[in-house]
Amino acid sequence: MKIRFVTDSGSDIDFDYAEKIGVKVVPLSVTFSDADDVDYFEDKNFDVKAYYNKYETDDEFSAKTAQPNPGAFFNAYQELVDKGAKEIIVITLSSGLSATINSARLGVNMLKKKNDSIKIHLVDALNASYSEVFLVEEGIRLRDEGKSGDEIANLLRDHTKNIKTYILLPSLKYLRKSGRISVTKYILGRLLKKRPITVVNSEGKNEVATTVTETDEGIHKIIELTTENFSRFPKQVTIIHGNNLERASLMEKAVKKYIKSAKINIKCTGVTISAHTGPDVVALISEF
Repeated sequence: MKIRFVTDSGSDIDFDYAEKIGVKVVPLSVTFSDADDVDYFEDKNFDVKAYYNKYETDDEFSAKTAQPNPGAFFNAYQELVDKGAKEIIVITLSSGLSATINSARLGVNMLKKKNDSIKIHLVDALNASYSEVFLVEEGIRLRDEGKSGDEIANLLRDHTKNIKTYILLPSLKYLRKSGRISVTKYILGRLLKKRPITVVNSEGKNEVATTVTETDEGIHKIIELTTENFSRFPKQVTIIHGNNLERASLMEKAVKKYIKSAKINIKCTGVTISAHTGPDVVALISEF
């Protein structure tokens, strides 16, 4: 295959699946509040179960992610080139949420100094988590149809408009810890017992869409928002959860009830979303 794909671990792609479809995954780095000066990498060996266990044993535990270094992207590109790739399409976390695409671009510059005949196309997913996988899968489909690298990249950039993410946060605690909301808003939200539903907007940034008081209410509201008041339905969805299968199951039941024709996938998120939301989060990522 002359056209190959690269994404980052912020996509929440299963590493075995990525290997099966021939996609290179560049891991984000992770630091924990209980492990000073230790960097972990969200790769195939990352222990997601142990990560979530930390939340259960330490009420003050938190995690932070950082974009991969440019050398990690360069190594991914070089490996694909060594296997015969002539063009590489790189699908990254939203530039509105992470600087990952900047590292990917610097990795391109590193490769160009060594081999300037390789075409590399950067695609900003303008989203996070499984939205990137939707784009990877669409890119592979377009490649198999015979589209060029330029055509695929341009079509994928346009296709980002057809992917929507809504996230129901269990609390405001971890948004406060990550600095995403002010202490005042955190205290007020707790007093009002509000749970925000956030949406990734057209600029690839997270913003509050509405607030709810109960999980069931929040899940129904996400279905309503996703379908634009039950007037537009996605062809497939991925239910993302923070190690909470009960909430994922509630979302699945709602999807089956209101979005009957959609293909459904369920995935436990790694650190990319949960570092900012904490455990027990549930989200719906839809592709139209």
